[in-house]
Amino acid sequence: MRKLEIKYSHLRDLLNKSELNIAIKAAIVCVVLFLSACASQNESVDQSQQVLNYQQSDQDYAEIVEKIVQGSANAKDFDLLTRIFPLTSFYKPSSGAEQAAKLQSQYFMENENWQACLEVNNKLLEINYSSLTGHYGASICATELGNLEKGRFHNLVLDSFIESIWRTGDGKSPQTALYVTSANDLYAFIQLHQLVAVGQSLVYLNKLPVQVIQVQDPKTNRTTTWHFDLTSQFRRGLIDQLEGKQ
Repeated sequence: MRKLEIKYSHLRDLLNKSELNIAIKAAIVCVVLFLSACASQNESVDQSQQVLNYQQSDQDYAEIVEKIVQGSANAKDFDLLTRIFPLTSFYKPSSGAEQAAKLQSQYFMENENWQACLEVNNKLLEINYSSLTGHYGASICATELGNLEKGRFHNLVLDSFIESIWRTGDGKSPQTALYVTSANDLYAFIQLHQLVAVGQSLVYLNKLPVQVIQVQDPKTNRTTTWHFDLTSQFRRGLIDQLEGKQ
């Protein structure tokens, strides 16, 4: 298993690399309201149509999050949370909420509005507590506000979720693909290893999609290939169709 220690200075540099254009800056003004709605929204589905037991999954998810918040979670809890999250009522991989929050977080960082930055990342974590970008942004913004304890906490949780992804495989082949629950975290995972994505394709293993990403070290230009398991996103799309949500 590969252990990755995330350093604060590197985290800030990563988020500050992207430049937002005027259109994006105008659009993200509404994101906080959008995120709040997503966090509280629970689509009503006829019980006879439900494929998943959302009530049980939501309860299990909340219990593990509480263990992490209280500092009593172990590696198995982090692994389990990423598996339970796609079974909850609030897993919406195609909604774009996480990417929208990331853009808004970048905007607030560029303007050094650390309180607003922390708030938007907290709202993101209310939607998905396993979000790499959420803990990433919360660590930076809390530290900038002088709350070093909170910054270290989110840094540790971020590290733990990255290690959890590495426990799912080595990414070298479709058979040992790295498990992620969103495209947003897929690219965050790559960036947090100080790599950039330079190419991508899609292959299938047992009729299930695997994202193939060519990643490059910008310092050495060395390129390698990582594979990512997209099963949770693919499966949720099928389940939503069966439940009449699409």
